[in-house]
Amino acid sequence: MPLKQSISPALLLAALGACALAGCGGKSAPEPAATAAPGNAATAASPESPAAVPDAAAELEAREKELAAREADLAMKQREADLARREAELAARQSAPKKSSPPKVASSTPKPATSTATTSTPKAAPTPINVPAGTQLSVEMTSSLTTKTAKVGDRFQARLASDVVVGGRRAAAAGSAVQGSVTEVISGSSKVGGTPTLALAFDGLTLASGATEPISAGFVQQAKSETAKDTAKIVGGAAAGAVIGHQIDHDKGSVIGGILVGAAGVAAAQKTGGEVELPAGTVLTVALDKPFEVSGN
Repeated sequence: MPLKQSISPALLLAALGACALAGCGGKSAPEPAATAAPGNAATAASPESPAAVPDAAAELEAREKELAAREADLAMKQREADLARREAELAARQSAPKKSSPPKVASSTPKPATSTATTSTPKAAPTPINVPAGTQLSVEMTSSLTTKTAKVGDRFQARLASDVVVGGRRAAAAGSAVQGSVTEVISGSSKVGGTPTLALAFDGLTLASGATEPISAGFVQQAKSETAKDTAKIVGGAAAGAVIGHQIDHDKGSVIGGILVGAAGVAAAQKTGGEVELPAGTVLTVALDKPFEVSGN
């Protein structure tokens, strides 16, 4: 290719200008920046250029911020994982059954008693009191009894007039209730020539504890026999009957009188004889037929 065609017009103009300046004795104008050829693009964009330095610093700063954000995110996730692990361990400990402590084995050697309480020997129970048969009881009647109205089987009440003492120990106190019943009644008003009799049986003694102790003691009271008086009354009644009979009918007085004698005699017999009376407050002395026992005081 001819040389003229290979020189570009721009280079030619630059050369001409330089020559003109040189010839004029003046300073040469600075050369214009050469147009970068396509092959020099990498050189223009190199890091050493002033424009490329701020871009690199900004990129570095961005990367550092990104790295710091990642590190903070990783640290947060690690803390969350640690917290979750601790909560799981705590829940597992709370849900697990508590281990029971092994039972303590008692020592085979007994320890000496350290009690300071005073040990007292228990008192022996008092010996029961045996009230023997033949013991006399002084009993006061609290209700009246008489052969005129009493009947066999009637119950009555009385009480001890004095303490019952055996061997210096009191078996029953005065005032203790005594119970009994009527066992025999013979009334002088209802039987001709008989002996008025009243028989009693004492069968119970109420102690201070409230319990009733069975006892056995009897009592018999008789009045004076009035057989002679009864006979006189009956004879007198018969004589009166005979007189009355004679007055009624002269011819048949003996027959009628005999009938009236019987009636008068029966009437007289109903009103003859005496009675046994035991008013309230009467004190009787009775003897036990059988022994009995009470707890000692």
